[in-house]
Amino acid sequence: MTRRKALLFVFEGYCEFEIAVAISMLRSSLDLFTFGLEKKAIKSEAGLTTLPDLIVDEITVDEYDFLIIPGGDLRPIAEFESNQLYEVTKQFVEAGKVTAAICSGVYVLAKAGVLTESPYTVTWAKEQRSFLGCFEEDNYCYAPTVKHKNILTAQGHAFVSFGIELSKMVRDVSQETLDFYSGKRNKMMELG
Repeated sequence: MTRRKALLFVFEGYCEFEIAVAISMLRSSLDLFTFGLEKKAIKSEAGLTTLPDLIVDEITVDEYDFLIIPGGDLRPIAEFESNQLYEVTKQFVEAGKVTAAICSGVYVLAKAGVLTESPYTVTWAKEQRSFLGCFEEDNYCYAPTVKHKNILTAQGHAFVSFGIELSKMVRDVSQETLDFYSGKRNKMMELG
């Protein structure tokens, strides 16, 4: 059986803890590939060095099953103004593929124009959303996570819920796994 393939966008200052639960939950059922705007080593928010597997120009959307966009310091993205990144994001959504963004990563969805008819959440106040000029204010929901069709958005503090919801969107998840990642119980600790 062919394993499913996911793309994770990485950029200078991306927030690794926001996607840690998601990629941990999904690691056994898919192959994860990172991509960036340039083929160079980048530092995450906490200082981890990541070398992207691909650059955005090398992506063929048909080859991947879903897309994950973390939050973090988005100034490098805004400065790069990557129309190719926005186009790839739009193609994922239009193809009906799961597209998930957390915290400030939701900016990429907004810039791609895929939130015009989709409810969403983001970790920015109304004034910040307005200043950025790409968010549909009428579609904003003050909630930890918002799922609409194939789009999942989350506030940064909801990284556990984000990981759980994303996992449920792409595969069957056992109650035992849900309990573990929710912090409810650890079945391995109860075995004896």
